[in-house]
Amino acid sequence: MMAGRGNRLSTFLIATLILMFTGGPVLLALYGSLVPDRVLLSRETSVFDYGLSLESYRYVFFGELPPSYLVEGANRSMISDAARQVPQSLWNSARIALSAMALNILLGAPAAYVFARYAFPAKKLSFMFIILSPLVPTTALVVPIYMLMQSLGLIGSIYGIILVHTAQALPFTVLILSVFFRKLPTELFEAAMLDRCTGFQGFIRIAVPLALPSIGATGLFAFMLSYSEYIFSLVLSGEARSRPVSVVMAALARNTDVSWSLLNTSIFIAIIPTLVLVVLVWRFVVEGLLSGSVKG
Repeated sequence: MMAGRGNRLSTFLIATLILMFTGGPVLLALYGSLVPDRVLLSRETSVFDYGLSLESYRYVFFGELPPSYLVEGANRSMISDAARQVPQSLWNSARIALSAMALNILLGAPAAYVFARYAFPAKKLSFMFIILSPLVPTTALVVPIYMLMQSLGLIGSIYGIILVHTAQALPFTVLILSVFFRKLPTELFEAAMLDRCTGFQGFIRIAVPLALPSIGATGLFAFMLSYSEYIFSLVLSGEARSRPVSVVMAALARNTDVSWSLLNTSIFIAIIPTLVLVVLVWRFVVEGLLSGSVKG
């Protein structure tokens, strides 16, 4: 009994530490976005003296300057114009990441199925090429990819960024899904062939339903990778209207005089899409994977 209680206590403490480490920065960003700088940077005042404020959110979304920066002598350099780009950049990142996720699933799942279930010439060589391609340093690919996108007329367009982000995540998608498809019982596909199902029908009717949790997990990874990618987004985005949120946040963070409240507001707004996506797919992906492991 004592050993069981000790294990539960240690598990609870470790889980609490992990939650604090992962969720703590999000809560701090939310707190910092709702508290004015005069409270954050002062030891003599507290949030109970001034209360919570949405003035930073009003500036980000509507351009309304906080009242504290309208008075004479206020340091207006703490208000960065980059913060006004956050809503548009957030929309750009959402479109880019969702498109990269969809393309990864549409291209990666059939490719993984072919690698897992079929034999064809140069199969091992092509598979190793796909899997080892992420080992090439990103900095070595910036110039060639920029020249390629320039020749295609995609510089300054989100379509070029979508293509690059899709290519970045595809090796992981193919690797994970091919491992899953390889473990599916061969008898299922043999029975489908007896029922006159083609290879494509077997993929759609048998492999895809069984692989939905894994497909959801790899799609989520592709979204996260695209949403947080910076180097190619910076090089290919061009004007402010097509910049993803990672580029705008980097520009905002480089301003050493920026308001802490404004910076925290931008950080929390940038986190919201990933939090929403995780909440939406968490139950489907995690419970599906757990149930699959129990049944196996």
